[in-house]
Amino acid sequence: MRIETIRSYYQARGLQWPSAKNALWFYLSEVGELAEAYLAHHENELTSEEIELLNQIAGAGLHADEIVSRVEGWVRNNDRVRKENISKEVADCEMMLSVFMYSLTGSSPDTALLEKMREKLGDRADILG
Repeated sequence: MRIETIRSYYQARGLQWPSAKNALWFYLSEVGELAEAYLAHHENELTSEEIELLNQIAGAGLHADEIVSRVEGWVRNNDRVRKENISKEVADCEMMLSVFMYSLTGSSPDTALLEKMREKLGDRADILG
């Protein structure tokens, strides 16, 4: 996602742009929410080991959520009771990962991924456009 779009969203919501450290906590909180959502929909397809891991990730996300709840300008827009929408949780993860990367490096995950792909493909990198 374009960082300019995310910045516009933050401005429209009146949100403060987070530091890289706080963006990482926000991201980890979102990953926990994604783990909860996936578990809510797919628990019957998972092994006990996978369920335990997702529960641990959800717990770590709750801990990260506690940390970010003390950050000035933080807005909770999900009460963690509704765990239904996996695609929205993935979108939140993508947004917060982009914010973290940009706050830390001034670049986007998309740019870094494209560079990595080009390095791995070498002579065949032209297929990426």
